[in-house]
This record gives sequence, structure tokens and C-alpha cells, in this order.
Amino acid sequence: MGLFNNIKEDLPKEFSIFQIMSVLGINASEVRKVRNLLKQFSLQGYITRISKNMYKKLEK
Repeated sequence: MGLFNNIKEDLPKEFSIFQIMSVLGINASEVRKVRNLLKQFSLQGYITRISKNMYKKLEK
């Protein structure tokens, strides 16, 4: 996924939804868009959810 590949170096191994919002420049009113992106990243096997707002990058 191109977007994830473009931002993966800017994210720590474990990151919060707020960190990815900051990296993408998305404000709080668009949190649904970020959750949809995170869901797609998860379905593609790039990340896994470890708690409500925390995610972990998976090594491919």
C-alpha cells in the first residue's frame, strides 16, 4: 500500500492513532478517516491493533 510505505519510517514500532494523525496532518474532526485507513492497513497485514487506540507495525 503506497500510503503506508510513505509514512512507515515516520512511525515508531508501536504508535497511537494520534501519532498517525499527526504524521498525516489530519485533524481530530476527521478521526473516522484515520480509523478507516488503519483498518485497511490492518487488513493488508501492515499493522495490528494492540488496544483501543494503539497499533503495532508488522514486519513484512
